[in-house]
Amino acid sequence: MNIIFDLDDTLYKERTFVSSAYRAVAEHMSSVTGADPAELFGIIAANRPKGFEAALHAQRGLPGVDKISVDELVHIYRSHWPDIRLDHGVEEALAALKAKGHRLGIITDGTVLTQGTKISALGLEKYIEPRAVWISERTGGDKTTDLPWNLAEEYFPEGTLMYVGDNLSKDFRMPNLRGWRTVMLRDAAEVNVFPQQPLLWEPANRPAVTVDSIKDLLAMPV
Repeated sequence: MNIIFDLDDTLYKERTFVSSAYRAVAEHMSSVTGADPAELFGIIAANRPKGFEAALHAQRGLPGVDKISVDELVHIYRSHWPDIRLDHGVEEALAALKAKGHRLGIITDGTVLTQGTKISALGLEKYIEPRAVWISERTGGDKTTDLPWNLAEEYFPEGTLMYVGDNLSKDFRMPNLRGWRTVMLRDAAEVNVFPQQPLLWEPANRPAVTVDSIKDLLAMPV
């Protein structure tokens, strides 16, 4: 079987990336102005999506603050080396799936820089070949378009295709329409960036199967 994964909130928790990025931004501002990075982190988190602007405003009058731009902070957010970890049991599950002969891949939306850095920080290259990673900036289309799915089908011309994700707004409709198996990782703790409310979505957007852990894939029939 060819098993293709979403990245954010499927293999790791996206909120941990956000926290890591906010810390990197806060530490950068602190290095320039001398402000307390913990206080800056709190301001950014409390005022999202305008947290960077709020943190800069809070530092008005401090030396160097006028030299910091929002664009610079956005770049740090996107390019920093993130302090993130695979969810519990994911690495063992990926290793076991690969050992059983399943071929693994990733389809994810975002920039090559940010998503690629996440993949490296999580150590996913041990289980997934770079050619089996499709990032929307590189493919030219996100998961709501045919582009990444076409590329995955070309790369995996034989065997069943499965997509494992979490986001009902964009993870399952296209693979459902193409005859893939679709599996949703349940957000039991309700901490995902995009809440899961399956009954609010039409059937084409819903997964065929819902699991509690990536490890549950090991028990699914090929």
